[in-house]
This record gives sequence, structure tokens and C-alpha cells, in this order.
Amino acid sequence: MAFTFHHIHLRCEDLDAAVAYYEKMFDGKVTDTVEVRGLKIVRMEVGGERIFLSPKFGDMEVEATSGNPRWGVYQLAFTVEDLDAAVAELQNKGAELEDLKPSGLMMAFFKGPDNVQIELIEA
Repeated sequence: MAFTFHHIHLRCEDLDAAVAYYEKMFDGKVTDTVEVRGLKIVRMEVGGERIFLSPKFGDMEVEATSGNPRWGVYQLAFTVEDLDAAVAELQNKGAELEDLKPSGLMMAFFKGPDNVQIELIEA
């Protein structure tokens, strides 16, 4: 049986702000907005991959995004041809840089919405 990747689904504290972030920072495109069992889901294409974003479902309790390490999805990573240019572009758009070239590695880390870390890797 062959498996192919379909999407990552992110739960968002502020759905509209998260959508706007991925649109602004990564030229993300909303491809569809649907409702499934009463839950609004915004489907986007970001960096050639699909991400789905939604708020909490019903009256469920959601743990706060404390900034501490956590289980589950915590990072989205993108490859770039020129790390320095990509970092400058994101910072000019207002992205918050967390770490640049740790231990001399050609990567950078940004703070994304809902405590999801954004990693850039020069390829």
C-alpha cells in the first residue's frame, strides 16, 4: 500500500489572524472554506503543500500556547534558496525571528501563530 501526504490540520486560537499570517508571510492561498460537523475549516496551499486551519470545535477546552515544548505538531519547515534573503523578506513583513543560523547551520526559526514554529532551511 502506498501512502501520499495530503495535509496538516492546525487548530487556531484566532483563525482569521492565522490565515492572514500564512497569506502574508508565505503567499499562502485559500483554496476552499468548508464546514464539517459545524466546524469551519479553511483550506490553504502554502509552499506547495496543503494546510487546513480551524478554530476549536464546539465548547472543547484548548490548552493555552505557553511557548513551552509540547507534543504534536509544533513546527512547519520550508526550504529556501537564499536563507539571508528569505529571513530579510519575512522580517520586512513583520515576522518575529527566534534564532538565526544556530551552531552555524543554514537555518532560521520564526515564531508563527498558535505557537507553531516556522523553520527555514537553505537548500
